[in-house]
Amino acid sequence: MLSEEETIQTLKSISQGDFQKISLTLLEKMGFEISSSETRDESVLVEGEIERGGKIREYLIKCTRAEENLKEEIKELHELLGGKKYGLFLTTSLRNRSVEKTERIEFVGGTPFYKLLKKFDMLTQVESYWEELSEEEKSEKSTKEKTTSDRSEDIKEWGKKGKEKYKESEYKEAIRYFDKVLEINPQDHVALNNKALCHLGEGDHEKALESINKAISILPNFEDAYLNKAFILEKKGELEEAKDTIKKLIDLKPSRAEYRYIYAAYQRKIGELQEAWKSTQKALELDPENEDAKDLRSTLRNELKKETGEEPEELEEIEIEEVESDLKEKIQSLEKENNELKEELEEKESEIAELEEEKRKVENKFEMEKNRLRNTIKLKQERIESLQEKRNELKEALEEAEGEKGEEEEIPEEDVETKEEVIEELQTLKYVGPELADRIYESGYKSIEDLKKASREELGEIKGMGSAITEKVFEHLHED
Repeated sequence: MLSEEETIQTLKSISQGDFQKISLTLLEKMGFEISSSETRDESVLVEGEIERGGKIREYLIKCTRAEENLKEEIKELHELLGGKKYGLFLTTSLRNRSVEKTERIEFVGGTPFYKLLKKFDMLTQVESYWEELSEEEKSEKSTKEKTTSDRSEDIKEWGKKGKEKYKESEYKEAIRYFDKVLEINPQDHVALNNKALCHLGEGDHEKALESINKAISILPNFEDAYLNKAFILEKKGELEEAKDTIKKLIDLKPSRAEYRYIYAAYQRKIGELQEAWKSTQKALELDPENEDAKDLRSTLRNELKKETGEEPEELEEIEIEEVESDLKEKIQSLEKENNELKEELEEKESEIAELEEEKRKVENKFEMEKNRLRNTIKLKQERIESLQEKRNELKEALEEAEGEKGEEEEIPEEDVETKEEVIEELQTLKYVGPELADRIYESGYKSIEDLKKASREELGEIKGMGSAITEKVFEHLHED
């Protein structure tokens, strides 16, 4: 198993794509449901949500391998959070948690990072990357750290000088410093945003738009960039496009009253007074103490009265506590509904699992029954074939028997009378009456001649003939 030092060194040495893959896998194992991710130099910026204390929380997570300027990294994360999201700063550095904790950002430094990988059985995955590193890469840790540190210091210094030159209206010199930053990190959205303002100061609107659009493409929720883009478009005289840009910002942050105010201001400049009045009302609903929105409302009231001759519909005063109470109730209601839906989903999933198990049992039972019926049908078919063979044999035997019967001669009627004649003939013998004569006939003796041929023992076997009668009949038959 890799040591903590080897694990951290591996994470710093692998490709950005592999670092992103490990970071996302770890976050998913921690319970985060990831909605989006993007790579930024040595960092990965991730949006997701997780259940904490029975509530679903939205998180913006920064997974970074940066060695220096961690406070700047965290400050940037703060700027990106907005009002509702929580932050998680996951870094291979920050071993001793030297950066001060904040209320909305959790920190996971090098050692806790290693422990999480170990907890979720991910060290084997990291070890596979470690084995792919060359010995030179494994031994260049200090050199890499120094190089990264030097570059970070340069970026920080150039950015600082660029801002100073911008404030002094030395735009060309400021752009030169921001370009140095972008040579090291072409994805530095802050440098691109500042460079756009310098181009605007020079009066080059097209280059300003090009730079600000690139900053937004790198960080789609970069609020300052949207504001600056609207300002650039306004300077170009493209008020409709400027208004549309602020609308995108409202879609991104619908709870920000100041963006509603700016949107209303652009509507007023375009001449959409009624729409501007409604947008101003919405801004004051979100922030009843917004002074800019109040001033704009006063101006719009006068302009609408002058245009229509009537007072515009006033906004009802809403107490902040009442708004907060309503919002809390709505949130609690939504959380309750969400929990109920989760419970219902778990029940449905359980039902589905039971139905699938029942389906599996039915399918197994059906398969067994099908096999049993197949075997039964096979046995019956074999039985039928056997019976058919016997039937054919019996049929042939019957046909042969009927043929032989047809060849037999009919017994003449006088043969039926022969029995009576034989019995009468047998009664001519001494000691033989009708019953004895009948028994002698039934014993197979059809004439007196047949009796003469029989021995004493054979005569004695005739039913009804005792030994005395047998002796007398035998002597009588042989008197001659």
